[in-house]
Amino acid sequence: MLAAVTVSGRPLCLTCAPAFALDEPGIDDVATLIWLPHLDQGALGRCVTALHVAAKTAGHTVYDQGLSGEALSAKRAFEALLSCRLGALEKIGTDRPSLYRSALKSLSRNPFPEAHETGLRILMRGTWFPDNPRRYLDAAQEWAVSR
Repeated sequence: MLAAVTVSGRPLCLTCAPAFALDEPGIDDVATLIWLPHLDQGALGRCVTALHVAAKTAGHTVYDQGLSGEALSAKRAFEALLSCRLGALEKIGTDRPSLYRSALKSLSRNPFPEAHETGLRILMRGTWFPDNPRRYLDAAQEWAVSR
């Protein structure tokens, strides 16, 4: 089941959870910052889940080579989202969630608008934290099978 983690008692899907886990060790391996002002974090999460599941349905990941059909389309769409890291780099100088979070924590007051106002989004890469790096792909596989 993709809604397998909770944050403050609220169930979250594994794709959305990294947006609430910026202090976790390994966050930069799990997610990246992108600039995508025309799509909110929730819609992005659903799109990314669909892309990973489409690739898994064909027995692949969005990082595999030599894909065709739906898996290739999912890979191309995911690569287009990954390219939005350049916007984050231009706007705030980093695409690493950990650096952004630590910079915000070091300020006495937050001079930046909220992420939903700026266009910054958290893009799930398709892995999980060091304690269980395959957790996300295993969940995507489970969802692909039940599809």
